[in-house]
Amino acid sequence: LDRADEGALIGLAYGTYTFEVWHRGLFCLKPRLVRKIKLVHNKVTENEWNYAVKLDAEAKFLRSMPDDAEKRHRNAEFLTDSILFRASKGTYFKILNNVYLLRNSLNDTTHIDSVLIHPTGLYLFENVQKTGWIYGDANSKSWHATKMKENVNRESNFENPMARSVRNEEALRRMFEGVDFSSIPCFSYIVFDDKAVLKEIPESTVNRKFVLRSQLLQSLLRTFSLATPVFSENEIGEFAKELAALSDQ
Repeated sequence: LDRADEGALIGLAYGTYTFEVWHRGLFCLKPRLVRKIKLVHNKVTENEWNYAVKLDAEAKFLRSMPDDAEKRHRNAEFLTDSILFRASKGTYFKILNNVYLLRNSLNDTTHIDSVLIHPTGLYLFENVQKTGWIYGDANSKSWHATKMKENVNRESNFENPMARSVRNEEALRRMFEGVDFSSIPCFSYIVFDDKAVLKEIPESTVNRKFVLRSQLLQSLLRTFSLATPVFSENEIGEFAKELAALSDQ
């Protein structure tokens, strides 16, 4: 036994627990203490353990799914969420998936793939599964993905992810209209598959970034290190409750 599992402490009071490992050899009647393992159990470690269990369950479910569009979408979401989990370890956070928000009074909705509620602010994530060369600008309705297949240049169009990102932020602001949302840091990430090449797209800004998935972890860690914490653990929990009612959690 090299380490103790946080899962053994779920439901117990927060604190520091010590696990003792004893060994009794074949010809030794009296056992001897060979190792003590200390484990800090608190709200942060419990939250991490719960989310790790959730990711493991999702990985198993994905392996059972047929290889279709739904699986590819869920897999992209899973890969992104796994990176959010790695980046956020050591802090109290919440990750919600498939959050549906009202766009206007006509009951039109908009969809956010993942929302990370972190001590340093709200983080919104959109996954773009297109591969090949990516072209688009801030104002166009559609962006384009171009790639060679069987010596033929093939182009496909997809919704402008930047426009969707802006729309999601606006919907989130309306949801929390009773709060001074301008004081809450909000960061949007548009995450592309690593097989994409970002040829001609808008420049990333402090609050809106276009990244390949392999770049996401370092980008998040840098943003976390530069940002100032604004949410307490209780506030993160309250925000999560509000959004959970609008998600598939």
